[in-house]
Amino acid sequence: MKQSRFAEVYISNQERLKGYVYSLVSNWNDAEEVFQRTSLLLWRKWEQFDQDREFLPWAFGIARIEVKRFLSERNRQQKMLSDSAMETLDTVIVQNADGLQDRLAALEHCVRKLPARQRSILWASYRKSASIEEVGQLFGLSANAVYKRLRKIREQLHRCIDIRLSAWGEG
Repeated sequence: MKQSRFAEVYISNQERLKGYVYSLVSNWNDAEEVFQRTSLLLWRKWEQFDQDREFLPWAFGIARIEVKRFLSERNRQQKMLSDSAMETLDTVIVQNADGLQDRLAALEHCVRKLPARQRSILWASYRKSASIEEVGQLFGLSANAVYKRLRKIREQLHRCIDIRLSAWGEG
């Protein structure tokens, strides 16, 4: 496989791979580090990739190894699914990849439609390793108020995504 073809395949699957890594590692900063490590390893091994096979299962397998390596280096005892359960999950993710991409596109659209303050609360809660209490302090809210606002934002996003997907004929 030519490196340029590998680059195309990697780039088109990069967000799925990132989402997969983030689903395995609970801390956002750690997940980002594992994703970067996984990406570097994929680029180092690009010549080993069999272009007759699907990219995502191969990349997910490397990501799983990197997650385990990272957690053992950090002496963290984060519980993970068994390898066979992970392989089953990988298969389901790959089979539903197109639907996931449509949902992600709808989510991006819906998040952009949120008022700025709601977007800020959402990003502060999910993108940073801050606790809900710290997010509340940032916005002058109690932890309970942050939870309530997040619930309302999620409900709003779910409705928006459902409407968007049904408009695309995929709901």
